[in-house]
Amino acid sequence: LGKLDEFEKKVFFRVANKESSVCGKAHSLMHSAKNDKSCKRALYALKYVARLVDAGYTDSEIGEHLERRYRNATVKTIDIANAPAKGASDARVVLVEFVDYECPHCKRVQPVIKDVLDEFRNDVKVVFKHFPLGGHTNARIAAEAATAAHKQGKFWPMSDKIWDNAEMLTPALLEKLAKETGMDVAKWRQDLESTDVKGRVDKDKAEGQALGITSTPSIYLNGRMFTDSRDLESLRDWINEELGR
Repeated sequence: LGKLDEFEKKVFFRVANKESSVCGKAHSLMHSAKNDKSCKRALYALKYVARLVDAGYTDSEIGEHLERRYRNATVKTIDIANAPAKGASDARVVLVEFVDYECPHCKRVQPVIKDVLDEFRNDVKVVFKHFPLGGHTNARIAAEAATAAHKQGKFWPMSDKIWDNAEMLTPALLEKLAKETGMDVAKWRQDLESTDVKGRVDKDKAEGQALGITSTPSIYLNGRMFTDSRDLESLRDWINEELGR
C-alpha cells in the first residue's frame, strides 16, 4: 500500500471489505486474506485491488476486474501437443497465446511475451496457437506458412519474420521469407498446400472457438483466461500468482 495516498487507501479498504471472497466463501475479501488459509488467491486479489486503485479505477470497475479474473474464471484444457512452443520444458506455467498475424494488437504483445520468457526462463513455457480472423485477408495463409515452416523446425524464425512484415503480407512475400530462413522451399511449398498443414490451422481455430474466443490476442495461463492489460507488469502479476510467489 506504500504507493497509495490517504484517499486511495480509503478506497482500497472500502473495496477489500465490501467485495466478497474470491474463493466463493460467505465473507469479505479482506477476511479471506486475513483468516482463510485455504483461500490461496485472496492475498493476490488484494494486491490486484491495490494496483487497480493506484491506476485510478473506481470501486465498480475494480469489482468487474475481480469478477473476470477470479469469480468467472474456469480452468480450460487446451491441447498443446505438436504446437510450437519455447521456454522451460518442465515449466510450472504454460502460457498459450491464440493470435492472428494481421492483428496489430497481437504484434504489439510479442515483445511482452519475449520479456516474460527472459524473466521467467525456468518457469514459463509459451505455446503458439493460430486464430486467423475472417476479416484479415492474408492471416490464414500466413498461419499456414508458419505451420509449414514448423514441419522443418523453423517455426520461430519464420514467425518472427512474419511479424516484422505483418502490414504487407502476401503469398509472394511469405515465400521470400521462407527462403530467408534457410528452409527447403520446395518442401515448404508442398507442405503449404497439404491437408496436414491446413488441418492444423483449422484445429487451432476450432479449439479457440470452442473456448469462446472471438478476438485476438487471447492468452491463457495454466488454462485460466488472462483478462488484464497485455503488459509485462500485468502478466508478471498473474505468473507470480500461478507460481505461488
